[in-house]
Amino acid sequence: GMDKETEYDLWWIAKEGLKASLPAPWKACEAGSDIFYFNSETGESVWDHPCDEHYKGLLATERQKKEEAKKSGEDPTKKKKEKKEAKK
Repeated sequence: GMDKETEYDLWWIAKEGLKASLPAPWKACEAGSDIFYFNSETGESVWDHPCDEHYKGLLATERQKKEEAKKSGEDPTKKKKEKKEAKK
């Protein structure tokens, strides 16, 4: 999971993951009140969204970048702020 207090700058990953479309040939299916995902080509069924691993990996990478920046004394949010200001 993510900590809303200390990882607010990484919430874009969670938002992106929640909005992620299902890749073909995956379909969302209902089992009572639960949702599972079915791959019609392989016959595989999973409870987690097929893109979850991608976003978990992305989160791990961004956390590592933050930790490395912190160790080097760099402000990990500085580059993002500079990019936003440059776009104005």
